[in-house]
This record gives sequence, structure tokens and C-alpha cells, in this order.
Amino acid sequence: MTDPPPAVALYYEPDAHTELFGKSPDGPAGLMGRQVAGKEFLDAYLWHGRFDTLTAVARSRRRAEPLLRLCQDHPSSRRRARRLRVVPETEFADAFAAPEPPARVLHHPCPPDARFAWLRQAAGGRFALCGVTHTLSSLAAVRALTDLLTSPFEPFDTLICTSKAVAEMVRAVTGAYADFLADRFGGRPRVLSRLEVVPLGVDPERFRPATAPERVTERARLGAADDEVVVLCVGRLSHHAKAHPYPVFHAAAEAARRTGRKVLLVFSGWAISPVVDAAYRDAAKRFAAPARVAFANGLDPAVRTGAWRAADVFISLPDNVQETFGLVVTEAMASGLPVVGSDWDGYRDLVADGETGFLVPTRMVRGATAESTARHLFGTINYDHFLAECVQATAVDPAAAAGALARLVADAGLREAMGRAGRERALKHFTWERVVRLHETLWAEQDRAVRSWQPPPPRHLGPTAYPAPEHSYAGYPSAWLDDDSPVRPTAGASDSLSTFLTMPLTNMEGSRRCMDADPLTTLLRTPGPRSVGELVADLGRSGVGPGPARATVAWLLKYGLLELIPGAST
Repeated sequence: MTDPPPAVALYYEPDAHTELFGKSPDGPAGLMGRQVAGKEFLDAYLWHGRFDTLTAVARSRRRAEPLLRLCQDHPSSRRRARRLRVVPETEFADAFAAPEPPARVLHHPCPPDARFAWLRQAAGGRFALCGVTHTLSSLAAVRALTDLLTSPFEPFDTLICTSKAVAEMVRAVTGAYADFLADRFGGRPRVLSRLEVVPLGVDPERFRPATAPERVTERARLGAADDEVVVLCVGRLSHHAKAHPYPVFHAAAEAARRTGRKVLLVFSGWAISPVVDAAYRDAAKRFAAPARVAFANGLDPAVRTGAWRAADVFISLPDNVQETFGLVVTEAMASGLPVVGSDWDGYRDLVADGETGFLVPTRMVRGATAESTARHLFGTINYDHFLAECVQATAVDPAAAAGALARLVADAGLREAMGRAGRERALKHFTWERVVRLHETLWAEQDRAVRSWQPPPPRHLGPTAYPAPEHSYAGYPSAWLDDDSPVRPTAGASDSLSTFLTMPLTNMEGSRRCMDADPLTTLLRTPGPRSVGELVADLGRSGVGPGPARATVAWLLKYGLLELIPGAST
């Protein structure tokens, strides 16, 4: 019998789950790999997830509207009815601190957000946090990693790394920060959260070998001759922030020279600016001849999909530290194409060198980038210049790239064998269905762990990172009133109540206290001294929680509707 699926909430943000085509004065500026991965993961979860109710946490209900439309229109809804529950961030604390929260695991499309760890510590919620890595080279991403050491993450919280190289990067950054903390403060700081390596996936129905008619049609769309070997490169055209094109141009040129075959190098992508687009085209003329180079509009889904059907070989030679996985490699393998890829980060997890393609060696000179992170951290250089400095100090072996591509251009049988092996590898290891199952297995483990977790008793009110005002500002007021402090209504207080409830000046932040005039009027018409605790209890019988009830008593005191009994001990 199959265990029931874990109750999981997804943190939904359109920018992380939608293919957004950023606009510039000259048109679309591009499409980010993390958006493609987020969209495809969500689509796969709707197809293959075993849940009956999808809980989405979002900044607001309006931000979750695209998800609502997706769930309503998704083809999976025709075979299985599911509920969608949206929890805005403003309601998260109350919902997830309840004895039975809507989910025991909150999954982020990025590293787990430390805000939720601090909220859990303060509110006493019993839920686990999970998140996935994409680009980790930005300052914000690195801070999220150091937060793993200094925020209240627990052993059942998990960071999913999409490749072994990413896991090594996380350990390197957090290990260096742990060393600093130990040197400065002593002890043995360490990351408590789990690190799990789970790849991204591919849809093997969408990405598959071309039929003969499809191949003819799509090669005609690209203007490829029958005797041309089509070498495909897919992705954003950004020489400083994605992959420098020189080794690809060089490999195509050398493959054409060495084999005597006609080579058509196709870039199915999108330039980040007209200047970059022009630079790529100029570089193609200088470095790629005698190969022919074509640029296809990768922002057009039909063109982007069709290019896979037309290709004979796939090449992608990243040299950028912002790269982490290589979704295009899984797409190439599923499409039955041999891959020439960099021996770089997640690519080496994907390509079986000599079996499904070739990995091209990459090299960096120790010390060449020693000052780059410091300059970036200080603001001397921005993120783009930081990436550019690293790219210019990273070499993808151009001779090895040329040799690998030339072998595939020359040998149709080798292309077919490696493409077939790549397809088999993709079906075995990288389908989205398998990836979703890996996530669900992980989430089930987190669910079981958090249910048995006994959080330590709080040492003071509020999160440790910023204790509640009762602790942080304990020395500010003349006195603090406790539950046994005696107070009483002032003369005419019940008659004045409506004025204070309706004036904007006196009615700030009303959602954090009782706004119902009826119980407040009853309270103010009850004569005689009463303790703060008694008033809190009365409001509690009207459905007001302890915190909002005390805030209500404070508000009544602020505007003179209640008063401290003179001479009372405080």
C-alpha cells in the first residue's frame, strides 16, 4: 500500500515559476533559466504530484492569481480534481502555527527563506523548510547560504542542490563562514540543514528525437541544406553572464576545416541587448568561418522547440560561475542528440563522457580572481563586472572542443550511437516524473521529522534576530503593565469609543487588535477596577487572541478610554 503524500506548501512567486520575457525599449530582453526550470517543475508537479490539495504561500492573493489560472486550465485537472488553497504571507503565522497547519513542509523555488525560520522560532510553528538552488553567484544568494549558519534552521530543513558541484560550492562558502565564526566567537558552528543533490528534469514527450517529416520541416525553417551538419547551441546570448561563445565558434570552424563537411552552427537564443547581438554576429564572422552561423529567435517557442528537431549535434560550453546545472543538456539528451559540453559544474553530472557525448576540460589560474569577490562585496564592481572578471579568467580548452566536435561532425554513426545513449540516460535519470518522486520522498522524510520535533522553550519573546519590543525596548517606558495591573474605564469612555475607532489618526494598524465596537463597549461600560488579565480574558470570550487582546487594552489606555488606577503598583 502506498503511503499518503506529504502535505506540502509551495512558495509561489510569478517571477520564479513563469517564463517572463523582460521588456526593454528594443523588445524582449530575454528569458532566464531559473524561470524555465521553475515553470517546468510546477507543470511536472501538477502532472505527477500525488497531492489532492495544493497549498500555495504567496506575498498576496493577487500574486497567486497566475497559479490559480494555471491550476484551472492545466490538462491534469481533467483527470483529477484538486483544491488550491492560497495563504498570503500576512496570514502565514496564524495558519502555520496552528496545531494542524495546512502543510508540514514549505518548499521555496530558491534557497529556504530565513524569514520563515525566524518566524517559526518566534511563533512556535512546527513546519519544515525546503528550497532549491539555481544561480548562487549573486551577493543575495551567498547571503542566503551564510544565513544557513546564523538563522534558526533545523536538521530537518533541506537545501536541494541541483548538482554535486553546487553542493561543493555551498560547503565551501558555509565552511569559510563557519571558520570565521569559530575564530571570532569560538565553538564549532556548522550548517544544521540537510544538503541533498536532486537534479532538474526534462519532459521526454516534449523533448524527443525528431520524426523524418519534422526533421525536414525544421531544417527548412533554419535554411539548413541536406548535406550540412547542424550544430545547435541553445540559451541566452550573454558572453559575460552565461557562456563566452569563442570556443563554440572555434570548434565549429575547426570541425568544418578538419572534416571537409559543411557545418551550420545555430544559436537558438536571445541576446540581452542589441549591442551583444551585434557582437555575437561580428565574432561569428571572425572566428567561425568556414562554418556557417545562423541565429534563431529563441524567444519564439515554436522556433525554440523546432531547433531541437533540426539538429545533429548539441554544443554548450559554459565558463560562468552563475551556471549550476545545465537544463539544456537534459533537453538535448532527451532529444537524442550527442552533447559537447564543458567539464564544468552540473554538466559533468549529466554528460557521460565518451558515451553520450564529450566533456571539454576547463581551467582557471589560481589567484587570477582572488580579489573579485571582495571587490564585488564592497561595491567596487557590480554583479555583471564580477561575472565578466571570472569569465575572462576561465578557459574552456578550445583545441579539445574542436577535436570533440570534429569527431561527431565526421561520424554519423557515432552521432547516432551517442544520441541514443543520451536519450536512454535522460529517461533513466532525468525525467520530471522521477524528479517529482525524489522531491516527494524528501518532503515525506521532512514531514515525519518535524512531527516528532520538540522545539526548545523560548528564552525571550520574539525571534532572536530581533527580540520583541518588550525585550528590545524594556528600558524605554516609565513602567510596564502586567496582567495583574489594575485599570478602569474613564468617564464617558463608551460614548467616545466610536470617534477613536473611525478616525484614521487614531485607528492605525487595526488588524492587530479588536475593532468590534460591541465587546469594546461592553468592556468600557463595566464599572470598577479590573486587572489587565481580566480584560484580556473577557476579550478572549469574544474570539480575540491573547496578543491582540493585550494590544487592544494598550490602545484603550493610549487614548484615555482606560486609565491606570492611581497609586496602583506597576
